[in-house]
Amino acid sequence: MGSAAAAAVLAGALAFACTPAPSGRLGTATDEDLPTAAPSASASLPSYDPSTTVAGYAPGFPRDLLPAPEGATVVASSAAPGTGALTDVTLNLTTPRTADEVLAQLEEQLGAQGFARADTGVPTGLTAQTAFTRRAEAADGARDDADPLVETLLVGVLDDGDQRLVSVSGSVVVPAG
Repeated sequence: MGSAAAAAVLAGALAFACTPAPSGRLGTATDEDLPTAAPSASASLPSYDPSTTVAGYAPGFPRDLLPAPEGATVVASSAAPGTGALTDVTLNLTTPRTADEVLAQLEEQLGAQGFARADTGVPTGLTAQTAFTRRAEAADGARDDADPLVETLLVGVLDDGDQRLVSVSGSVVVPAG
């Protein structure tokens, strides 16, 4: 198609798409196009997993394994049965500590319990992120070496000015008791 033909097609498309509305303004809805009823007051709110607790630790959450870092405020947490002997956990908190301080404190706490830090290396919009893993025994002490039980915790930190928002989630073995 020649440039003159392309210009003619473009001009025709623009003329069709930019036809003035009855109000005289381009793209303005008429009164007939506007909604007449107010939004329903009975709009439903999103549902949340019943294993989630706001502003505290959920029942069954492994507080000894994963305590909130010093000076942090727990926003929400959850603990739900995972695959096999694992429990799926999430801990969300805010803290005035820097991202480096948060990760160092978590590394110290989790390292003392046999977790090893493994940087994820995947760039994200987070200020910092890392992962912690360890091989674990099932709650009953039995383990099939052909299918090792690996606990994993992923940590993400977002700097929000004066506070850091921290999310820790993963699957761990929760000791009975």
